[in-house]
Amino acid sequence: MRNVLLRIIRKGEMRAVSQNEWQQAQRLFASFREVNQAFHQSMISMTQRLGITPVQYYVLKIIVEHPCIGLSELSEKIFSVTSTTSGIVERLVRAGLIYRERPDTNRRAISLTLTPEGEQLWGRISEMNLHQLSSALLELSPEDAEHLHRVHKQIVNIFQRQREEENRL
Repeated sequence: MRNVLLRIIRKGEMRAVSQNEWQQAQRLFASFREVNQAFHQSMISMTQRLGITPVQYYVLKIIVEHPCIGLSELSEKIFSVTSTTSGIVERLVRAGLIYRERPDTNRRAISLTLTPEGEQLWGRISEMNLHQLSSALLELSPEDAEHLHRVHKQIVNIFQRQREEENRL
């Protein structure tokens, strides 16, 4: 196999990537994918126990973070079309978890907020999330947890820097 698999642009310069570097990158991508899948499966299990879907969880999360959000803005945040988002909202309204109201200032718009039942469910979700994450992370030593956090921040910073460099080109 060739020693040089790929050329990348880093800080404005071209550089060859060795087979070992390529394999290391592939192992890291696979590891991130495994962690993401494990987290997603945990999320599915939690939402099923609570009687909602993962997308309904995500909609509730966005409404908590952005009270009185409108349907179009919600659609953008969940990367969906308005008609699909409207159906999700309708099911949450029928379940008694959110209010869909028309503001007095704009009768064509809608405003979404949690009902008391929705707030209660969100409290349970928050407790379950905290328990799941903390129990998983408590199995790591404090040093490993700090190291993991530092490395993740480093990776995020590298990707951000690369995006900024690409935008300048």
